[in-house]
Amino acid sequence: MRSNRELKSNTPIDHIVVGVVRGSRGLRGELRVECTTEVFERFDVGNDLFLNGKTHTIVSSRFDRRGVLLRLNEIEDRDQADLCRGLELSIQEDEAVISNEGYFHHEIIGLSVYEVGAYLGVISEIIETGANDVYVVNLAEEDDILLPVIEGVILSVDLDQRSMEVEVPVGLGRNKKHVTD
Repeated sequence: MRSNRELKSNTPIDHIVVGVVRGSRGLRGELRVECTTEVFERFDVGNDLFLNGKTHTIVSSRFDRRGVLLRLNEIEDRDQADLCRGLELSIQEDEAVISNEGYFHHEIIGLSVYEVGAYLGVISEIIETGANDVYVVNLAEEDDILLPVIEGVILSVDLDQRSMEVEVPVGLGRNKKHVTD
């Protein structure tokens, strides 16, 4: 019998993770899932989720204080559910609905950033603050800058060209990197 350690890292590159199985509940194979999406409708009964190389249909779904409790077809007892601990639940990227204002993090990280056509650097990280995201831009000769994702700062995004046009706010504090010997 394979351990669940061998079953980790089960999500194909063209999928988006929507939850992680944290454990099981009951004898009928219910999965305790930590949500990694804010689109909770993804867990509605009848929807399909990808788990460990296979598509499963949601048979029952209910939320509690620790996440969502799911029953999936073909996972019928606690032993089968326990084998899923630590595995990711995902959907195909093309099934995801994106608002006109939003992008997936993996689409933004790595974009080249320009201000008035001049190259600044590359987005290396996204910080979620609650109010708005903040992009960390690695600059070649200066310290990293933090760009708030707000109107007037992010002017345009071109995913095909892997670039973003921005207007850096006055006083953001772009400083030369200090190299110590």
